[in-house]
Amino acid sequence: MSAASGFGLEPNFEGGQTSQPETLPSLRAMDSSHTANANTWPRIWRTGMKEFPPFGLDTVNQCLWRRRDSGDNERIPLAPKAFAVLQYLVEHAGSLVTQDELLDALWPDTFVQPEVLKSHILGIRRALGDRPKNPLFIETMPRRGYQFIAPIKVVSAESTLGLEQPCRKLVGRNAALAQLGESLQRALQGQRQIVFVTGEPGIGKTALVDEFERQVAADVPLIHLGRGQCVEGYGGTEAYYPMLEALGQLCRGPERDSVIQILATQAPTWLVQFPALVKREQREILQREILGATRERMLREISGALEAIASKSPLLLVFEDLQWTDRSTVDLISALARRRQSAKLMLIATCRPVDIAFSGHALEALQRDLLIHRLCHEIELEPLREAEVAEYLAAEPGGAAVPEGLAGLIHRYTEGNPLFMVTVLEDMRERKLITQGSIGLTLAVPLPEIELRAPESLQQMIEIQIERLSEEEIRALEVASVAGALFSTVVSATAADMDVENFENLCEGLSRRRQILRSADPLAFPDGTACARYEFVHAMYREVLYQRQSPRHRAKLHLRIGERFEALYAQRMSEAAPELAHHFEQAGDWLHAIKCLRLAAETAGRRFGPRQAAVILEHALELVNRLPDVERAEHEIAILEELGTICNASLDARAIEVCDTPATILLKTEAIVETLENRSPGSARIP
Repeated sequence: MSAASGFGLEPNFEGGQTSQPETLPSLRAMDSSHTANANTWPRIWRTGMKEFPPFGLDTVNQCLWRRRDSGDNERIPLAPKAFAVLQYLVEHAGSLVTQDELLDALWPDTFVQPEVLKSHILGIRRALGDRPKNPLFIETMPRRGYQFIAPIKVVSAESTLGLEQPCRKLVGRNAALAQLGESLQRALQGQRQIVFVTGEPGIGKTALVDEFERQVAADVPLIHLGRGQCVEGYGGTEAYYPMLEALGQLCRGPERDSVIQILATQAPTWLVQFPALVKREQREILQREILGATRERMLREISGALEAIASKSPLLLVFEDLQWTDRSTVDLISALARRRQSAKLMLIATCRPVDIAFSGHALEALQRDLLIHRLCHEIELEPLREAEVAEYLAAEPGGAAVPEGLAGLIHRYTEGNPLFMVTVLEDMRERKLITQGSIGLTLAVPLPEIELRAPESLQQMIEIQIERLSEEEIRALEVASVAGALFSTVVSATAADMDVENFENLCEGLSRRRQILRSADPLAFPDGTACARYEFVHAMYREVLYQRQSPRHRAKLHLRIGERFEALYAQRMSEAAPELAHHFEQAGDWLHAIKCLRLAAETAGRRFGPRQAAVILEHALELVNRLPDVERAEHEIAILEELGTICNASLDARAIEVCDTPATILLKTEAIVETLENRSPGSARIP
């Protein structure tokens, strides 16, 4: 019995391909000029749009729109599962929908705590500005469920929507968007595309990809979209982190059944990484099928599975911040780029070249090799010119008239970095140096008298923003900066000795003001605890908040966060091992850090990533040197034995890939093991 048959699905793939889909409409030429010169985007309501003023539910693009008083329309971000909950309630408007009905409809064959559903309802209410005690949209029926109470209007034919508010004003990126559009056109013709978007921190890599993804979602509605974010600290020590995140997004998307079927048929070593998607008996079947599997098989399976997904509809993958990625993901990118099969597949990867070069990351060698062999493209973003800063100012609400010299002043002090530019402009507004009115931007004081706090770096500007917050907000943000770029309120509130609800309200207030934080998908811990999550709008905000604290205070917070995570993941420690190792190491708790690193290495080994496991264990070996002499020998021998096992299992022709760094690691590991054997003749031999 195969894993695919266990899903009640009939596999219909041959050679990694599926039947040919209908011809897709070609993507129009990408051009961001309209976003550079105005704050709106012409768009229309689609047939089937469900309106409940001032909101509209777009079931085609799976997003929520809000009509502003000005007549413009704003796109409201919702997590995929939150959108599914809202869509289900809207489709059953006027009827009571019980909790069990929602759980069965949206989490079939999966046990989910009711608190998870409540957290999604809370997020939807925030997006709608709804209040539980005086609801306009979603009414809670105590002990029964929920009811959507607002009147619904279904658009039966396309009608004028007016103008769409983009997520951000984008200037100076017409050429970059056009290049991405050309790459997508080639991908739609079956020529796989790997595109690196590079540049310094704050240059606008994420903003560019966000805008491109938004355009693609509107113009190619049948496309599959998957996005993975590499996270500093622990994302870089978990094998295939961004691919797993993107694949999980695809498994929760509108074509989830098709994606899961493909994984069951062609990539069981990957489907087994998502235990929530399969039943217990199906997991047992998968475990039997992957016995004896190798790392090479895992790479081959995901490559074939992605091609199969793309054969049904084009596939766009986005991996962000690859300067923090793991080595297994680097190998995956190499494999995808070098395969010769035709595929309607496009991978966009963002990274900081400076960070990659400084750390000697394997991605640097891969990117250089792919460029030489013309297997990828690079889009390097440059700072904005003065004319483009003027475009940005003209695109501000009511900013058609821009005072002469203002663009030059801002450009001079920001050197064209978009993030710097936005920060300076916000600072000028807060100090009332400029005002916005119906006639446009107005200087409150003569231009020669404006004294910008000439920042030497963004850190100084962020410090100004931080000092204007309340003491409680600063305290919450400092603890959050220790927790990570993406953090949960339950863990951070505990570390800050604050009430969880109060902590969450502080974060929500900052998010609503778009100050430093933005809301993220809620999280359910293994013990059933559900909580909201937030993330810093830019890594630099977190870095500044982190560095302004004393090392001793940071270590104390790291320890509190690590202990809280350890309690929450007591029964499933391996899932949080990389993050736990990071916090305990920063806290100076070497024994706990070593224990968690060994767990992380074990997980990497199960995912057939021996080189990643070796890197993790070598780091654990470095921490062993910090232990007292009486404890050091025992842990050092144990880790070296594990390294020896990896060396013996991996030193063959298949383990030597294009990139020579992993091979160097394995050879170094073998030398370490031989040294241990030579100096410990009385100890047990390492197999």
